[in-house]
Amino acid sequence: MKAIQYLSVCLMLALLVTMGCATTAKGPSDLEMVQAKTKECAAVANAKDITKLMTYIAEDFECPQIGDKASFKEFLDNAKSAGFLDGVEIDASAAKTTVTGESAEVSPVAVRGSFGSGEAIFSATKIKGVWLISAMDISGI
Repeated sequence: MKAIQYLSVCLMLALLVTMGCATTAKGPSDLEMVQAKTKECAAVANAKDITKLMTYIAEDFECPQIGDKASFKEFLDNAKSAGFLDGVEIDASAAKTTVTGESAEVSPVAVRGSFGSGEAIFSATKIKGVWLISAMDISGI
């Protein structure tokens, strides 16, 4: 159970990389922005910067395996303190990004750590012009 939770944390970090971006009329497309933010968020997650990671998460975030945004932050803080995030690697390089209107999905995001490996699916929503992670499914971990 703890392994699944820790893998969930890693996946969430990857999702954050995928979704936290603002869009402008003359800038990159939504797809390009989500892809760039996916790489950025994965780097933040791999660095275990939980405070920065939480800036990529929507206030109404939900993960069936962990709960809401506050529960996810608490889970990550506890996992980091216990050393469970040591050696965790989030890899979104093979993930496919699909943007449909104000929603996006990034999957599969690979998560590896001392608990094993698995894949997660991240959903994002554009809120006031900014892409934020709105959901994470870590059932594949």
